[in-house]
Amino acid sequence: MAAKITACFTFLKEALILPTLNPKLFAPVLLFFAVTAFLDPLVHVVFVQPLGDGMASRLTEINNTDPSSAEYGKLVEKFMETEEMKQVGKRMLRITIAQFTVGPALGLVKQILALFAASTTYSGDRYSLAGLLSELVSGRISLKGPSITIAVVGALDFAGAVLAALRYHVIGGRSGVLSVQGLVSLLAHLASLCFTVIALVGVAASVADSRKCRGVRALRQAWRLVTRVRRKEGLVLVLVAYLGPTVVAPLHRFALGYSKSSVAARDACE
Repeated sequence: MAAKITACFTFLKEALILPTLNPKLFAPVLLFFAVTAFLDPLVHVVFVQPLGDGMASRLTEINNTDPSSAEYGKLVEKFMETEEMKQVGKRMLRITIAQFTVGPALGLVKQILALFAASTTYSGDRYSLAGLLSELVSGRISLKGPSITIAVVGALDFAGAVLAALRYHVIGGRSGVLSVQGLVSLLAHLASLCFTVIALVGVAASVADSRKCRGVRALRQAWRLVTRVRRKEGLVLVLVAYLGPTVVAPLHRFALGYSKSSVAARDACE
């Protein structure tokens, strides 16, 4: 029994020690991941929050004014028609567009870097980050297979989001089917976790064999590996996919709270 458990977790041990086999590649990759992880909170604290605070102060001033007074109408008109408010709206629109374009692009870059760094290191190559990027840009390492698989995964994710919205619309407002709603939500959550693992394994398979294993074929291969060939490892991957964000989330909240308090302290000093 102990031998089976040890064998089940061996691949996790190998994954954890893999970066130590090629530190000249994984060190800058992990640094890139760390920097990009703070981009969204940084944008919120530096750009979004000051705009929101300015609007909140204007709204507070309006709410504290008697609606029947002439001053109230002037404040509302000033709030709606000033050039400053138009600029705030334009800035918020630009920030939102940037978040919806740059965010997914960075996510794609991080996924490709992580998978190719792991794949090439595991196969015995010892690229630097510049060397790996050069191989990818020149086409000597093909991006076609992983790109197709990632596109298929993205389409399935979108379809899953649409189905989740429909599920909420159909049973979300009914109080008489609370137990059914809870069961459906639980099954949907478990299916999402399983799909996360299948997608990860499928994209990794595309990286390892980009010519023969891509798209739906890669996902079928991943399903076979996780459910038939490597069931225990598949279960561990599902647990990691569930527990990983649970462990990281408090650290993210702490970093966000610390950045907000730092900005508030700086503004107080000024």
